[in-house]
Amino acid sequence: MPETVLILGAGYAGIGIAHKLPKDTRPKVEGLKVVLVSPNTHHLWNIAVVRGIVPGQLSDDKLFHPIAPGFERYPASAFEFVLGSAILVDVPKGHVQVQTAETTKNIHYTHLVVATGSSYGSRVPFTSIGTHRETCDALHDWQQKIGKASSIVIAGAGPTGVETAAEIAHIYGQTKSITIVVPGDHPLPGLSSDVGKTASNDLAKLNVKIARQARVTNVQYNVNQFTISLSSGETLKADLYLPLFGTKANSDFLTSELLDERGNLKLDSSLRATGFTNIWGAGDVGNLEPKQLIFAERQALHLAGNLHAVLTKADNGVLPLRSIVTPQVFVTIGPNKGTGQYSRFQVPGFIVSMVKGKTLFTEKAPGLVAGKNIVRSTI
Repeated sequence: MPETVLILGAGYAGIGIAHKLPKDTRPKVEGLKVVLVSPNTHHLWNIAVVRGIVPGQLSDDKLFHPIAPGFERYPASAFEFVLGSAILVDVPKGHVQVQTAETTKNIHYTHLVVATGSSYGSRVPFTSIGTHRETCDALHDWQQKIGKASSIVIAGAGPTGVETAAEIAHIYGQTKSITIVVPGDHPLPGLSSDVGKTASNDLAKLNVKIARQARVTNVQYNVNQFTISLSSGETLKADLYLPLFGTKANSDFLTSELLDERGNLKLDSSLRATGFTNIWGAGDVGNLEPKQLIFAERQALHLAGNLHAVLTKADNGVLPLRSIVTPQVFVTIGPNKGTGQYSRFQVPGFIVSMVKGKTLFTEKAPGLVAGKNIVRSTI
């Protein structure tokens, strides 16, 4: 029986794997077909949404890139792009039920790759939230809200919250009240205290207020104003509330046997689903590493290599992924500042700005959909 690799999700990992297999593996595996399933016609370069959500800073064509044209080089016998959403994986039958605009159909697989990413429960468009049109419309809506608001509260002390607060303040720091709520004394919990202090200082220079030692306990909206109650006892009033915490794996279509207690796809070190030989996973949907692009990128390349070994029956076989247990984070604080941590060391702001902050890697986006690179790695 010819091999069919079914890839769910056209994010960084999914697109990377979907290009690598037809290019590198199909010439060695007769009849191999790759099927990529996504509800989106366009890939969202979501690294840059922290800037793109601010009115006038990034055009849509910097953020959204059509997926299908990059795959037109492959014959129909080698590759198929299905515009739809996975609604159920039937493991015993070896197929996935996919909902398209016209119908529901079952797509057979011999190997399944799950790369559906993660999203915020609040459906803010920092990841794709549905179709391309739905995500694009949501982004435009938030741009308008930010432009109109006089006061903004951001909940979320991680990199996305910090970067978003900084990008808004870079443009509106002198004209709008911007507050970020953090659970400790400084943002970026999980990184060194020096990194958090640098973030606090740089945010303060942009006139961002920090509500410390607090979590959001309740949010009410009435007469064009949010009332945000904090665990510290403080109450904040704002025209706009932006919740940037609580990402969850996009795994509702997977059966419980495949998931851990948090809803992540359970993976072993080979990037196969625990207990299965033909189900694989990469990126935010999995439970191996933090939900960061740097990990999704290397997982995608490693998975593609392992799947290549299985499909070609290579002598070197399947190799374990060496998990990275120390932080590798670059956090931009506007286009000109930043901080970060690489292993035990703090990354100087000028390096973060030079490497990431100036462009947020938007120049790499066309290469992803064209099958040339993921972000830093070639495909």
